[in-house]
Parts: sequence; C-alpha cells; structure tokens
Amino acid sequence: MKSFTSGKTFLVFVLLVIVSSPLFGDNLRFRYMGSSCLSYPTGYTGSESAYIVDDTHQMALICQPFLGSFLEFSYLKHLNDAQSGKGIINLKVNILEEDQYLPNIVWGLSDFQKKLGSRIFYFAGSKTIESFGLTVHVGTYKDPITTNREFYCGAEKTILPLVAVAAEYADGKNTIGFKLRPYPGVSIEYGRRATGSDDEKSIYKLLYMKSF
Repeated sequence: MKSFTSGKTFLVFVLLVIVSSPLFGDNLRFRYMGSSCLSYPTGYTGSESAYIVDDTHQMALICQPFLGSFLEFSYLKHLNDAQSGKGIINLKVNILEEDQYLPNIVWGLSDFQKKLGSRIFYFAGSKTIESFGLTVHVGTYKDPITTNREFYCGAEKTILPLVAVAAEYADGKNTIGFKLRPYPGVSIEYGRRATGSDDEKSIYKLLYMKSF
C-alpha cells in the first residue's frame, strides 16, 4: 500500500509540472542530452547507440555508463543541416538511487565543450512502478539564454511484452509514440510531436541498448 501511495504522489507531481510548465520555443539543443524517453533525458543512466531522425534532422547518439550506473557519458553527432559535422559531449551523474519510495535522480550537463552555445545544466528524476508496468520521468533545466527554469515530463507504459507506449510534454508540445523491441537490446521507436495546430513532426529512433 505504501508503494502504491508513493507512486500516486509522484504521478500527482508530474501533473502539477505539466500544468505549471511555461511555453517556450522549439530548440533542438534541449533534446537528446543523453539516454532519453523519446527526446528528453530521463533520471536513469544507461547504454544506448542510436540513429535518430527528428523531423528532417539526423543525428547519431552514443551513451555509455561508467562506474556501474554512477556516470553516463554521451556523444551526439549532428549529421545534416546547419549543425552538420558538429558533435557535443554530455554527462549524467547519478545522485540518488531509486528505491521502493524514492525516484532515481540525476544531474546532467550538455554540450560540455560549448560547440553549439552555452552549457546546459539539468536535473531529472525517474520512477518505475512495476505493478503498473509504468515509468514516469520529470526534468528541469535552465535555459542559458533566457535564464528561465524550464520543465518537461514523460512516461512509458508497457502494453505487450515487446511493445510500450510513450509520451512527453516539453516546449509547450505533446509527443506521443510507441516502442517496439523485436530483439533483446534492440528498440525501434516512433513519436509524433504536435505543436497545437495541424503542424506535426515525426521522430524515428533505432536503438541498440548494450554496453560496449
């Protein structure tokens, strides 16, 4: 019963974040800063090798944990558009381990070398509620240009042994998608980001989730 109450409290917190989140511009810099739900980093560290197509922008992302799950280094390579050829280094530090009642919490740093602008700092928390097959993510980062504190949240729900649905809210936009895992360690993901009008953008991700 205590575990169920804890899960409900965390879900209420997520809903409060959604209601209170301000709207802000669509900026690719705030996405793919490490291992993620669909676009935004989770409160977990992990291993991923991914090819990503976000609308028309193509990227390659490699995430690798060190010291168990304490550190995650990631490298994001932009493959086309104005950022073509530029690669940025990201870091996640696990500062609180998940237990029965508390979420896993990380502190993150994106674009350590300032290849695309100022560094981005963030906190993210994730909690898995196994009895529901549900994982919830909440994060906050400081916009280095406006200095505003921005929020995002997401969730993943297993509906079949090899299929999960996922959703995110950030940038004033909802993203809804699914994850298909046909083989161990392989995930094929698709998301649709709505902008509140008829304009919607697709996200395609092919992931291999194994440590090197």
